[in-house]
Amino acid sequence: MHATDLETGEISPKDAKFIKKHTSTLIAFGEFIDGYDLAVIGVAMVFLSSSFSLTPADKGLLVAISFIGTAVGLIFFGDLSDRIGRKKVFAFNLWVFIVTAILAGAITQVWMLWVLRFLIGVAIGMDLSTSSAYLAEIAPKARRGRITGSLLNIMLVLGAMFAILLAMALYAVVPEAHYDWIWRGMFVFAAIPAAIVLLLRKKLPESPRWLIQNGETEKAWKIIRALGLEDEMKEVRPRKTNREYRKLFHGDARRRVLVCTAFFMLNSTAGPVVSFLGPVIFAEAGVPASANLLISLLANVVAFLALFIGAYFIDRVNRRNLGLITAAILTVVAAVLGLMGALSNVILFAAFVIWSFTTYFGPGMLALVWSVEAYPTELRGFGAGFTQSMARVMSATVSFLVPVLVAKYGYYAIAPFSLVYLLMFILVWANPWLASTAESLEDVAEGKLAETK
Repeated sequence: MHATDLETGEISPKDAKFIKKHTSTLIAFGEFIDGYDLAVIGVAMVFLSSSFSLTPADKGLLVAISFIGTAVGLIFFGDLSDRIGRKKVFAFNLWVFIVTAILAGAITQVWMLWVLRFLIGVAIGMDLSTSSAYLAEIAPKARRGRITGSLLNIMLVLGAMFAILLAMALYAVVPEAHYDWIWRGMFVFAAIPAAIVLLLRKKLPESPRWLIQNGETEKAWKIIRALGLEDEMKEVRPRKTNREYRKLFHGDARRRVLVCTAFFMLNSTAGPVVSFLGPVIFAEAGVPASANLLISLLANVVAFLALFIGAYFIDRVNRRNLGLITAAILTVVAAVLGLMGALSNVILFAAFVIWSFTTYFGPGMLALVWSVEAYPTELRGFGAGFTQSMARVMSATVSFLVPVLVAKYGYYAIAPFSLVYLLMFILVWANPWLASTAESLEDVAEGKLAETK
């Protein structure tokens, strides 16, 4: 599809077929890059010590600073995508990612890596808020949970798995004297999938919901027909008033925003323990680097299976009940790992795997789905960016503190995360309207669902 076609909305049958078949995957592939990048720094820390003398605080900061950058990118560029469109932002962010990934492989000082990890985080934030909003706006209501929750997370886990497999392959062939080749190569390699996705995304159109909201109805309906979403978009209307941020902080809208943000923040407080800090946890148990990488890979395989199974259930079961059950399980598992993980590597590994499976089967999917459902189209990029940025701040804090606390207190430092999941259970229990399965995006975003619960 040529640029002129995208500008006029004219879509050939061939391009319409490509758009309908590949749009969701190409947008979600941004999460593959996110997952790869977040896993890379955790895995690379196994080898970074051969080049730099890293303290526990240094290790925590290297993980945390990407989350801080992501938080910045989420808010600023999420809002920008509401103003200028989703497509312009999710194309630009990949250029930033490509350049910073290449530069990260050439650093000679730790502070250089901090700077570039921050900028890489900003690029990830650009993609996350924009892509999640875009996917919610093109997803049929019967599959919105699968597309915005399962698909995004599956791509994230696949990215993490690829990072681990790449590290294992390099570990097997690179001599110890040249371990810096491993982490440098892993940083640079991230630019390759980003470049591929950048080229393929040029074929994708703008979000039709965003176009309608901004008065470009004729162009939007050409895209809607290409995607086969005529029935889904009947209730979408042009925006009648200016974008007003205060709309999100009054009445029922405020409750939905605060609840979804709190849920995402709680999940991002405890989730990084198994999502990104596996190498730190198993290194504390004295697991060597080679076995550590294998255990992390197996944990991600478990997460993938959880998401694959979850994709079947997320649009078929009551989402609130799913949140309650998984939060209860996680409350127990986090306590077991923290209080009993030091007793046996079997207990440690079993608790870690169950924690990983349940996180991705429940809260990991639900947090993404609810965060994009809570906001109206004209503020969805900003809103999703705000919610996810607050969550990333929590992830940054935890990623910085856990290596330090585990080094000082062992696995007892992890036990308090069970209280985080208990709070998550209470939050979901107190909000019956979170049962948003198979409801239209407009009904959920406008609070109509809350009125019937």
